[in-house]
Amino acid sequence: MKKNLTLHFCLHEMVHFAASAGIVSFAATYLLGKGFPATLVGTILAGAGFLSCLTQPFLASLADRASGNALPAMMTALAVTSALCFGSLLLLPLPVWAVGILYLLGYWSFDTIVPLMNSVSVYYQSHGIPINYGLARGTGSLAHSLSALLLGYLIALLGVDWMIIVVLLLLAVHIVLTLGYPKITAEAASKATVRDESCSVGVFLKRYRWFCLSLLGILLMGMFLSMVESYMISIMERLGGDSSHVGTALFIATIAEFPVLACIGRIRKRLADSTLLVIAAASYTLRSVLLLAAGSIPFLYGQQLLQMTSYAIMTPVQVYYTMSRVAPEDMVKGQAFVSAAYALGCGFGNMAGGFLVENYGVAAMLRSGVLFTALGTLVLLFTVRKSDFQTCEKL
Repeated sequence: MKKNLTLHFCLHEMVHFAASAGIVSFAATYLLGKGFPATLVGTILAGAGFLSCLTQPFLASLADRASGNALPAMMTALAVTSALCFGSLLLLPLPVWAVGILYLLGYWSFDTIVPLMNSVSVYYQSHGIPINYGLARGTGSLAHSLSALLLGYLIALLGVDWMIIVVLLLLAVHIVLTLGYPKITAEAASKATVRDESCSVGVFLKRYRWFCLSLLGILLMGMFLSMVESYMISIMERLGGDSSHVGTALFIATIAEFPVLACIGRIRKRLADSTLLVIAAASYTLRSVLLLAAGSIPFLYGQQLLQMTSYAIMTPVQVYYTMSRVAPEDMVKGQAFVSAAYALGCGFGNMAGGFLVENYGVAAMLRSGVLFTALGTLVLLFTVRKSDFQTCEKL
């Protein structure tokens, strides 16, 4: 068995988030390029988010009740599903409605892998196998930035189908890395200290009331971020840019993430996870205000640097926050609830973004982003310091 999985997990995160640059960040670019109106693009992306929200907790229930060795198998099945959907888009002559359905399913299956990857990190660390999650997530962001930059120019030069080709190559590597996780022996697994059986989804909602309420703040941040990322092409076109400028903006944001993500362990030694989540939420609010005020592409590039105090903090800290608020036997489900809240936010954000852009313009979408982030900051401010763990102990 490997004594340290940091390198393997870093490679896995890099490949996953490099593919995410295409599947998620350029989803609207691809669908708009295929002739979909903005409202329908929002509906497709929202459908993927809603499906993720519905399925992630139930997949987590299965994972909580199975051995941790089931996690790589579940991730493999989802990655294969995603590859089949995107491969069909590339190889088959399809009507427009089929393109929308296949993109939705490919996006959903890919997005659903995220909480399982987070749970893999928690699982192996609980069995004494080190994984530096912050470093891995940082290298994932670095890969995302380079991928976004290259895909932006590739799409501008050769068209949106080349994005699918790159995604398929990355998914093939993704599957190989997923199959490469070592198995924990039954003897080692028996040493894990689990106090009780994993609860059902309904019991989870009652058991962790404050935790679940805090997820509303993460949902609202997801709404803002998904609108901005999915319709960045519309924001850029308003300022006179194209897909290459989208790639550059995403590159700047994810480069800004890297040092914070890589050093998140040291940052957490100085500030509590609850404090960091509030700081991240306030940074999202500031970012939304500056994005609304942006009158030029360079100004927009500048506000992307706030990614280092918003997304770069919230993404890893929400994993650790969950670990401190949820009992070990419910950990996979807890990670899934965090990811499902974000996925639901992305769904609402994509739907609202498409509707607002098509009917009221980009400025209206950006104004709604200010509202979402401000509300989300208030929710997190009043909930993240509340703990349900005593309730969990009683149950």
